[in-house]
Amino acid sequence: MKFDFDTWIDRRGTASFKWDANGTYYGRDDVIPMWVADMDFPCAPAVVDAVKRRAEHPIYGYGIRQQPYYDAVMGWLKRRHGFEVKQEHLAFAPPGVIYAMYVLLRIITEPGDKVMIPMPNYDPLFDMVQKSGRTLVETPLVWREGRFTFDFADLETKAANGVKALLLSSPHNPTGRVWTREELRTLADICLRHDIFMMVDEIHCDFVPKEHPHVTFGTLGEDVLKRSMICYSANKGFNLGGLGMATVVLADGVLRERFNGEMLAAQTRLDNIFGIEALIAAYNEGEEWLDAAIDYVSENKRHLERVLRERIPEIRMIPSEGTYLAWLDCGALGLRGKELEHFMVQKAGVAFCAGYEFGEAGECFVRINLACPRCILDEALRRIERAVKARRG
Repeated sequence: MKFDFDTWIDRRGTASFKWDANGTYYGRDDVIPMWVADMDFPCAPAVVDAVKRRAEHPIYGYGIRQQPYYDAVMGWLKRRHGFEVKQEHLAFAPPGVIYAMYVLLRIITEPGDKVMIPMPNYDPLFDMVQKSGRTLVETPLVWREGRFTFDFADLETKAANGVKALLLSSPHNPTGRVWTREELRTLADICLRHDIFMMVDEIHCDFVPKEHPHVTFGTLGEDVLKRSMICYSANKGFNLGGLGMATVVLADGVLRERFNGEMLAAQTRLDNIFGIEALIAAYNEGEEWLDAAIDYVSENKRHLERVLRERIPEIRMIPSEGTYLAWLDCGALGLRGKELEHFMVQKAGVAFCAGYEFGEAGECFVRINLACPRCILDEALRRIERAVKARRG
């Protein structure tokens, strides 16, 4: 293999949120963290080299996006996702995708307005709705033909009842669904019929295998593009979360001007200078590394499914079509919510994202991050197997 994903690199002592916060979050330092969505892989060599070159210049002042930055973003979206975005439609949110969505949500809605989200879902998406005084309207994902999908009848009914905005993660976090064009277009048509603005978090869109191609919202048609905000980032696909960047596509010029005004007012318009170099290198030179990382994680998924089926049948893996995340159904353990979280942390010594954080529908689930060397995954599985055997008695 050209790239080494098997060697574990010790991140402890590097101020790693994933590895150095175990004691704070879980009360013990020896858990294996498989929760927060960053990778335990070294970044693409081109990215590392670009950051090193910039670090050699001894002045780390404010940066500015120049044409090579825009060209890298537009070139990536066209080449990887078939989306020919206009440069004037681009906006940026250096703090990240969630901040971008939070800012626009406050622009397009008022306190008390209804905002709809398919559930379960990434908790900051519905947290921002509730904590900003908006009214959360949940529409459930349903299990149909071996995968989660939208309940379009429920969506239509609730959309007709005064919903102002829809928040969507695509690919879906936590289940790993990669929505089809038909699913997304049907969802968009419902929103257009009821004048609902669509806010789409596509932060995981780069990390999808070829057999489940991602369909970006930007390719669904001009009518959809004019009534949506689509958020991208190199942070997930290229493991650049510590550099905090987000690209936003906003075709509505008035909204884009207001959004940029909020970025200016909060002095959050400028990217990290290392992030600038990392993004350009990732999009221009990192595709081979990304494809190799996707292949490695896809094998991790197959390995996980086999081990669970053969040795820990109480836990079932929901098929993960994209992202490096998987949604594990632990219902047969007879544990829910915080009890399930306590069992995994204190009995097994493995820290997952607790399913209840994603909404009530996740009470019997945990979310696992599979972007790690296989030796880490195997050690986590050994720990879980021991804990489950002890629980069986």
